[in-house]
Amino acid sequence: MGRFLAGRIIWQPRLWLAMALMAPALLGLTRPAQASTAIHRGGTLVFGIDQDVVSWDAANTNDNGSLWADMNIYDQLVRLTPDAKRLEPDLAQSWDVLDGGRVIIFHLRHNARFYDGTPVTSTDVKFSYDRVRQPSMDNAYMLQAVQADVVVDPYTFKVVLKKPWAPFLNDITLWGTSIMSKKAVLREGANYKSHPVGSGPFYVAQWLPGQYSLLKRNPYYWEHDANGNQYPYLDAVKLVFLPNSNTRLVKLEGGELDATYNVPYNLIATVNATPGLHAQTTPQFGVVAIALSQRFAPLRDNKVRQAMSYAIDRNAIVRSVYFGYAQPALSPIDPGVYFWTGKYGYHYDLAKAKALMASSTYPHGFKVTLLTVAGDSVGGAIAVIMQNEFKQIGVQMAIQPLDPTTQFARQQAEQFQMAYDAGTSDNLDPNENLSFSIASDGGADSGYTHWKDPEVDRLFHATQTAVDVTTRARLMDTLQRLVMERGPVTWVVNPTNTFAFHDNVHNFFVQNTAHWPLWVVWKS
Repeated sequence: MGRFLAGRIIWQPRLWLAMALMAPALLGLTRPAQASTAIHRGGTLVFGIDQDVVSWDAANTNDNGSLWADMNIYDQLVRLTPDAKRLEPDLAQSWDVLDGGRVIIFHLRHNARFYDGTPVTSTDVKFSYDRVRQPSMDNAYMLQAVQADVVVDPYTFKVVLKKPWAPFLNDITLWGTSIMSKKAVLREGANYKSHPVGSGPFYVAQWLPGQYSLLKRNPYYWEHDANGNQYPYLDAVKLVFLPNSNTRLVKLEGGELDATYNVPYNLIATVNATPGLHAQTTPQFGVVAIALSQRFAPLRDNKVRQAMSYAIDRNAIVRSVYFGYAQPALSPIDPGVYFWTGKYGYHYDLAKAKALMASSTYPHGFKVTLLTVAGDSVGGAIAVIMQNEFKQIGVQMAIQPLDPTTQFARQQAEQFQMAYDAGTSDNLDPNENLSFSIASDGGADSGYTHWKDPEVDRLFHATQTAVDVTTRARLMDTLQRLVMERGPVTWVVNPTNTFAFHDNVHNFFVQNTAHWPLWVVWKS
C-alpha cells in the first residue's frame, strides 16, 4: 500500500471516463526541465532510505520500500503527473474507451524497450496483467475489475471490464500493474524478485538486502525532457538502507549521502542552516495510523476502539512531534485524494473516552503491545505519547520496536495486537487504500487486522462501480462515516514529506504520493 499531507487542498473528483477520453496532448508530460546547457549528465546519486527493498517483483509486494523503488525501474500503461494532479500517458501513448466504459483499447509506444534491449509489446502487457490477476498474488486486487484482456497486435492491447469501473485508470498507475518482460519472468521463475527486467528509467544492477540497491541507467529508456535530453540524467543511483534517521543525517552532513528522505521535523531548520545542505517539505497523500488486530479480543469491542481514538490528542502530536508539519487524521481517505471529508473524525475528548471504556466489556482496561519501527524517531515519539494517553483510560500499552522488514512481516502474518503504520496513497482515487485497509476481501484482510463488516464491504464495492461522480461522492461520504465509527484502525495524523540534499543535487523532490522520481535528478 502506498499511503502520508499538510494543507487542505482538495482536488475535485471528475468522471473517470472524461479523463480517459482526454487527448494525450492535453495530458502532456510535465517532467521538470532545465535549460539544456545547465544539465550535467552522469554521476551516481547516493540516496539514504529508511525502508529496504523486500522484493523487486512488483506484482507480489506491498511494502513501501519495494514499491517506491519499483516505480524507478518499471513503467505502467498510465501514470500520474509529477504534481499528482492528473493522469498522463506512460507506456500507453493513447487509449480509446468503448461500450460505455467496459472496453478500453490501449495504443502502446513503439519506442519503449526493456533494459536488455528487447521491445515492450502487448504480449508483455497481457502477461503482466494476467500474472498479477492470479488470486495468489498480493496485488491481484488492483486488477479485480478486469474480465479479460486481448493482444490485438504487437502494440495494441484491449481490456474488457466486468462492468464500468470508476477507479480503473487510477488503478493501473499502481506499482502492481507494472509491465514486466515475459521472457525474463519465465526464465527467472522464483528468482525474478531479485532479477527484475523492466522498461523504466533504471534497472537493478546489484541488490544486497539490508545494505543497498544499485540502479543503473536504462540506455533504451524512451522518455526525453522538453529540450530533447534523454532521461535519466544520472548514470546510477545507490539506495542505501539506513533505518535510523539520525544516522542518515550524519552521513548526509559528512558527504557519504547525496540525499535522504524522512528528515525529523525538529531538524529541518538545523539542516537548512548547514552550509551546502537543503531540507524541504512537500504535501503528502498519506497517514500515520495504528492497526488494531481483531484477533486480539479487547480490540474487537468497538467501544474500546472508539475510546482509544478519543483518548489521543492529535493536535498535541502535530505540535510536539511534527512541529506543525502535519494535521490530525480525520478520515480513512487521505487529504488531497478524491472525496476526502474530515467531518467524521475524532477529536480529543478524555471524558468521552473514559465513559466508553466504562461501558465496554473491559471497563478496567487491559494490557496490549504496539509494534513500532526501530530507529524511527517520529514513530517512537508518537508511541510514547499514546502510551501515556492510553494509561488514562486503563490501557497499558507496551512498545516493541522491530526493524522495519520484520515489523511489516509480522503485520502481513497478522502476528500482532497493535501495529504502527505509515503509508501513502499512490494515486488520486481512494479505491487503492480502502481496498487495502477496510475491505475484508480487498486482498489484505482489512489491512491485516482480520476485520469484517458486511455493510462496509457492500458499500465499498458500490463505490467502485458508481461512475457518476455525485452518486459516488454520496457513497464515499457514508463509507467514511461508517469506517470512522466501526473501523479497525486508529487514524492519527496526516504528515508531510521531508527530505534533504546537497546543493549540487538538482531536481530532487518527493511527490505527493511519497514516490521519488529519480530519473529527473542530476548532479553538478
